[in-house]
Amino acid sequence: MTNSCPIDLDVERLRAEIANLYTRVASEPDGEFHFHRGPEYAAAFLGYDMADLEALPSECSRSFAGVGNPHLIGRIHAGETVVDVGCGAGMDLLLAARRVGRAGKAVGVDMTARMLLQARSAAAAVGLDQIEIVEGDAASLPLPDASADVVISNGVLNLVPEKEKVFADIVRILRPGGRLHLADIVLDRALSEDIRSNVDLWTSCIAGALPEAELVTVLIGAGLEEAQVVQHFDCFSATSKEKVALEFGVHGVNVFARKPAMTKANSK
Repeated sequence: MTNSCPIDLDVERLRAEIANLYTRVASEPDGEFHFHRGPEYAAAFLGYDMADLEALPSECSRSFAGVGNPHLIGRIHAGETVVDVGCGAGMDLLLAARRVGRAGKAVGVDMTARMLLQARSAAAAVGLDQIEIVEGDAASLPLPDASADVVISNGVLNLVPEKEKVFADIVRILRPGGRLHLADIVLDRALSEDIRSNVDLWTSCIAGALPEAELVTVLIGAGLEEAQVVQHFDCFSATSKEKVALEFGVHGVNVFARKPAMTKANSK
């Protein structure tokens, strides 16, 4: 199993470099990066509806850098509460807010100040009052227990070393029967400890990813059920990391899982 944090990984350096990287994505979305960005990429590679994206402020869609499409995984219903872990500039968050409507709520959590600023600005621009955006860490979500019907995330959790803690906290905030719609990076094979301790390969969305079967196992171990990969995406095609991605079998996936409707504690 590779989901534990490597002993030699400089976690503080990793967090700083991730924050710097995504601050730059927010500030210069058309700059040079090792990954695709923007609405054209989202539509062509990940199956987003371009009409939906064109209805959003460009400040949120231009900085989009996801690796899958959580909105393809399952329907988000009117009146539900959706939490977007690592919401970035807010493209997935705004799409979710439109699906839940005025009777629902969409909460975005991110650690990058510039991304949070853009997400708040985009939400205000379209008048979506059902959106709340908060600063926070994926491993310690600033949200109450059992407060979400759906948790979505896109290309973020591979960057977090504390995988067990992250998924445990997602389970904590999900209501019984709540769903996880996860888009993230997976591998075809496990990586060596040397590779997994390489901060540069972590920020490249490679060293922190799990093998596909192991990700499913970790979700089940966190207390989720029905965990399954439902779509695959070639999100590194035509990027500067395409060769490395091919070498390690790196690709994007959509994953569905559900919190049990009844737990041992409340079934007695």
